[in-house]
Amino acid sequence: MLIASCGGSSTQTVSFEIPISAGSFSPQATLRVTVWNAEQLRVSLQTADCAVSHDAQTGLDQVSCPPGVAYQQAHPEEFTFSAASIGSSLHVTTTSLHVGEDYAISISGLSQDNCNNASARVEGRARSAVIILENLSWMTTLMACP
Repeated sequence: MLIASCGGSSTQTVSFEIPISAGSFSPQATLRVTVWNAEQLRVSLQTADCAVSHDAQTGLDQVSCPPGVAYQQAHPEEFTFSAASIGSSLHVTTTSLHVGEDYAISISGLSQDNCNNASARVEGRARSAVIILENLSWMTTLMACP
């Protein structure tokens, strides 16, 4: 996977059109869309081997990374939508992703069984200002629900 922006990237931001079946999600679900630009992907990859642990006694988080790796937290853009309010697609306009940059986008929410989570993720390069995400490969967790 490429993690750097293309040399010819522009300042034009990117919008995503995401065809979606609202019936795949619980009517009570909040759909979460997360967009990672090239810099956020780089940070995520660089710190992938770091571990964050939470000390229940002190309430503090502790981060440990391999030698030579300085922990940074990536801050992808996040958008939320009520499943009850979506039609046949979601429209997301980013402020941090520009044409020519590599990206990752994920969509997730409570599935129609009100127990499992349905999600899809796509990685690519933003080759235009509008990207239509068709034929998403949706995955659903398989927890044993009551």
